[in-house]
Amino acid sequence: MKKLHNCGFTLVELLITCVLISILAIAMAAFLTDWLQDYAITNARTNLLDNAEQALDTVTSDIRLSGSADDANRWPDPNGPSGNQYGWSSNANTLVLAKIATDSSNNVIFSDPNNYITLKDNEVYYVSSGSLYRRTIASGQSGDAAVTTCPPPGSSGCPADDLVATGVTSFNVSYYDDNENQVDPASARSIGLAITLASTTDGKTITATYSTRMVFRNE
Repeated sequence: MKKLHNCGFTLVELLITCVLISILAIAMAAFLTDWLQDYAITNARTNLLDNAEQALDTVTSDIRLSGSADDANRWPDPNGPSGNQYGWSSNANTLVLAKIATDSSNNVIFSDPNNYITLKDNEVYYVSSGSLYRRTIASGQSGDAAVTTCPPPGSSGCPADDLVATGVTSFNVSYYDDNENQVDPASARSIGLAITLASTTDGKTITATYSTRMVFRNE
């Protein structure tokens, strides 16, 4: 008669197998958690960098259509800083542009046609409560299509300032002449810009910085 052998696992073997599977499962879960966190952080930083680039693209577009930076706003702003209608000033954190004025058909308006000197509106870029805004201060001259804006959320007959970027931790402006020397705003031929945005992802603060340079349009 043949002797029969029953094959199987002992209780100890089953326990060891369960322990090994548990360890592998924990390791895999930890790996996936770390990977997902890294992906979320990388994605958040990429989005911040895209937003920072778009924000400075908006500023450089206005610089390209401007003749210069103004030391202070040339037209009165009823909602100027601290109630001062001429309280805006170009500095390391605020940019006051003398942007070429146009009519409703987007034709350039000249203040002195004989010398081809264009009329200018002011575009003011400033940071308030962690957001970068653009305020328009119109010349008020006949035919100028620009409309003066107001602090958000605006008011009746006065549109709100344009929201350019949120989560702003710094907005820096530098002014250069043709020889790359830093100068006062009114003497600048080009503007250096840098912006840093921040957000929170999975309890971590993520930041992204973007910088660029733009030359003023020649008169």
